[in-house]
Amino acid sequence: MSKRVAIGLCLLGASGCTAVPLEVVDAGSMSLVVDVATDRDPARDVAAPRDAGAPIDVPSPIDVPSPIDLPVARDVPAAPVDGGCLPEPVYPDRMGEPRNAAGQIRYCWPGEALCFCDRDNDCYAQAGYVSRCPSTPTDAGSRPDVPSTDTGPISSGDPVVYSGTFPSGAGRRTVTLQVNGNPRQVVLYVPSSPAPSPALMLLFHGTNGAGDDLLDETDAQAVANANGAILAAPFSRHRSTGDWDHRTEDTYWETWPNVDATANEDLLLTRAIIVEARRVYGVDAGRVYALGHSNGAFFAATVASVLADRIAAFASSSGGLNRCANTWSCSFMGSGSTCAALRGRPGWCSCSGPEKPVGIRTDGRMPPGYLTHGTGDDTVTVQYTCELEARMQAVGAMTQTVLRDGDGHDMPRSFVSSAWRFLSTFRR
Repeated sequence: MSKRVAIGLCLLGASGCTAVPLEVVDAGSMSLVVDVATDRDPARDVAAPRDAGAPIDVPSPIDVPSPIDLPVARDVPAAPVDGGCLPEPVYPDRMGEPRNAAGQIRYCWPGEALCFCDRDNDCYAQAGYVSRCPSTPTDAGSRPDVPSTDTGPISSGDPVVYSGTFPSGAGRRTVTLQVNGNPRQVVLYVPSSPAPSPALMLLFHGTNGAGDDLLDETDAQAVANANGAILAAPFSRHRSTGDWDHRTEDTYWETWPNVDATANEDLLLTRAIIVEARRVYGVDAGRVYALGHSNGAFFAATVASVLADRIAAFASSSGGLNRCANTWSCSFMGSGSTCAALRGRPGWCSCSGPEKPVGIRTDGRMPPGYLTHGTGDDTVTVQYTCELEARMQAVGAMTQTVLRDGDGHDMPRSFVSSAWRFLSTFRR
């Protein structure tokens, strides 16, 4: 039952104490209402808190701060443009790359769409990236005094140990790098008008081949000239025993089972090439591509998976993914222009062993792949390229597959230009 209780307040003003009649309606719930206030400002009438257990002598509304005294909305900091963005001040390093105070690369901001951050928390913009974060000024001067990520002759943060240098200036030449104490030859091609921050294409030859092969047998140099890109084509090593891709000793690239980037001699060489090319030619770290044919295609896929934080995309000619005991375990050939058309036809092999040349990444970014193969290849079955396509699609990696109906174990003259149209749309 409601009870009405009449009380009076004495308001102290300039003319002394003025009685103001107040009326409490429903004393049990303590809803306070001013009945008549001839000398009050309505804006100062604030309801007392509702509390069934509170005593009746609660503070008068006159003691409650007036709404006019509260901060206005313009005093509250604006919300960020994108709640997932974390913009930071960045400073150019010796190679011109933007780094934050912790030394991490920032071509985009963590949390944004199409902003890929690798395991080192270096962030790179992918194709189509548009920043939604507030812009942050870049200091064109020196970096803050933070520990450098560079080690020895390295300017990219990669601690690979090597000696020797790449020459400056345009042209084609063969140089030697000492990597992990071993002399390794690399054929270089620098166009007469390289781009200001050129792309780097790593070209890997097939079994018993040479670094010159992809430069001589494809349109690689024409692509480099047209796009201002740098070409680096290393030589593989002679191996005294065979492996899953070779019956006996040969000159070939080392892959499965040793795919440790700190122990595999060919991966160490690849790391050194990337670092030296960046140091001498100012190569764009976000546009490094791996291309190869046959055993070189297997190695290009290995480089892409193991060094995914350094490779934007890769191209494979007559390679793929093998889960059979060895390359020659399956001899499937067929007719068709898509893997869907070939799959399930007579002779299709059923293999379930380890992924070779390398396990496809499932814990992060697997670089996109351009895959081409002849369906009549009797050296490396086209099924391996179809298996690579399926595996990459299963982990969400992008692919473009071009099957050449009836072709054998060939590398098309247009391999590099065809691959470039795909590769160049990606950066890491």
